[in-house]
Amino acid sequence: MFDYIPAARRQNLHLYKYSGTDKSLVSKYVLGPWWNWLVTLFPLSVAPNTITLSGLALVAINFGTLAYIDPALQCATQLKLDSTAHTLALREAYPHDALPVRNLFSNFAIPQPVQKVDFAPSSHSATCLPPWIFYTWAICLFAYQSLDSIDGKQARRTGMAGPLGELFDHGCDAINTTLECVLCAAALNLGRSWWAPASLVATLANFYLTTWEEYHTGTLYLSAFSGPVEGILMIVFIYALTGFAGGPLFWDRGILNVTGLASINAVRERFAWLNLPLNDAFLTFGAIGLGLNVVASYSNVVAARRERKQSVIAPLSGLFPLVLQIAANLVWMAANRSFILADTHAFLPFVGFWGITFAYNVGLLIVAHVTKAPFPYWNVATAWSIVGALDAILPHSIVQRDPESTRMVVYVSLGFAAVLYLHFCHNVITTITTEMGMACFVVKTKKDADTMPLTNTSPRVEDSTGAGGSRLGIPGRKRGHSDARKRF
Repeated sequence: MFDYIPAARRQNLHLYKYSGTDKSLVSKYVLGPWWNWLVTLFPLSVAPNTITLSGLALVAINFGTLAYIDPALQCATQLKLDSTAHTLALREAYPHDALPVRNLFSNFAIPQPVQKVDFAPSSHSATCLPPWIFYTWAICLFAYQSLDSIDGKQARRTGMAGPLGELFDHGCDAINTTLECVLCAAALNLGRSWWAPASLVATLANFYLTTWEEYHTGTLYLSAFSGPVEGILMIVFIYALTGFAGGPLFWDRGILNVTGLASINAVRERFAWLNLPLNDAFLTFGAIGLGLNVVASYSNVVAARRERKQSVIAPLSGLFPLVLQIAANLVWMAANRSFILADTHAFLPFVGFWGITFAYNVGLLIVAHVTKAPFPYWNVATAWSIVGALDAILPHSIVQRDPESTRMVVYVSLGFAAVLYLHFCHNVITTITTEMGMACFVVKTKKDADTMPLTNTSPRVEDSTGAGGSRLGIPGRKRGHSDARKRF
């Protein structure tokens, strides 16, 4: 069950070849030259996976600052629990805003149990996160994007192209997706409202759709506006603007006030109801983007399946693991009067559990892609979420009987997810490095590779250029790291 690449599938690792399409003009004409120059600063002794992991470490530093200062997104929650204090804070910070803000949901989408918690609201809560933090988030995220974009170039420079790169790169991207979602929720001043898990669902769904699409088409499609390029730049801009504006309270301003349209009499009289908070408007835009991404991904899958004269309906079953995991975790979060969302000590650990198990699910799908294995519809991580949700909604819960036991279950779930994912990473990395005769974080010279003993009998394959494959993989073949990046 936990042998993720069985012996019968290991020979397919040698058949792997990256295929991608990138239509982003920004990556071609703006960031591309920057990436081409940046990679030359790294000596050939630096392994591409080291570059990838270094980028993820920068994001982890960002997340660490949030976890230290405001781990429960309490700054925004505390202020919004007192509507009078929140209104006064907006008026003091932005006295020239002409129209009142019209929220999409009552109480800022903060559930009733959270509202009952005594936070002693204060108008000073909006400055809990100092502006300099958001500047560091912007810098580190841009650095992550740059490092994540040059690892493939370094792989081709060092001859380390192969399936391990795609697996390692996707794994880091999957972890980064959850971390950035939490950081962005803090920057957008969402607090522990239902907007926070909703944004997590949309972000993870976009990532899963891209991987699901690549599994069925064999090609990574990136549109003119893609997550790893324009999407990340947009979040960098959000962080920088939050710092420049003095804090996350800026995103609670009405969109008509910010754009200046509120100063027009006709707009104030007829369209005041459109004065949504900037954060509500941005997340609504994200929901529309998710819908368009579903259509685009499925269209590419349909085209590929029709070309191979295969069913265009069967791939839809591959969305079942995503839907099941999302449904189970949302039910779990909403159970027991939304305790997980209300508890300042359970929220972030539960999001961590969700993010790690998502990375595990996506990792299984990528392994299936590079080894040409059947689609992974079921796994122990999803089963854990289902069991946790079922126990939480029982009239008399077996384990989660009170707030203390519920919090302990969340902590245990986070530990389980971490151990499971670490075991997955260790098993997959050691299997591939042994099979391919390579190292994960060390660049082996040709002499090192030739003296490394073989521990498998899988046949070697020829490169598409006609050059024979070596124990380091197949020289000249693209690695999983690519110039065309994955959707964020």
